[in-house]
Amino acid sequence: MQTATGSVEMRAALLSVLLIAGCTDFSESVGAAAPTGTVWELETINDRAAEGRLTLTFLASGRVRGQLPCNSYAARQTAPLPWFELQNFESGDTRCEASALETHYLDLLGSMDLAEPAGEALLLTNPEGDTLFFRARPPATA
Repeated sequence: MQTATGSVEMRAALLSVLLIAGCTDFSESVGAAAPTGTVWELETINDRAAEGRLTLTFLASGRVRGQLPCNSYAARQTAPLPWFELQNFESGDTRCEASALETHYLDLLGSMDLAEPAGEALLLTNPEGDTLFFRARPPATA
């Protein structure tokens, strides 16, 4: 049986945790952790070499854009690290021989929910165990 004192202590502890959580800055997203405008090129899908050039770029506005073999795409990413969530996907609809690859990549990208940026590497994972591994590419020089 819990005493009145124990109940008060439990409530005080819970209130402390909630206050600390409320004061913590959870606004840093994966886009904020990576240099704005960095082009992340997909190296592997589930530990297998990616076919074709598939990119991901985080913009300062919380937007994401990327290049596919035949199309481009854009979305919004606002989840704080370590979470990853893309919303409001937009993509081109040009058909080409890589269309199946593009669809597979976009489906996987949309299912990712954790991001692990580490220097020039970015790993995205989902609860099913799928992985997308990206490497930062230096900007093109003129």
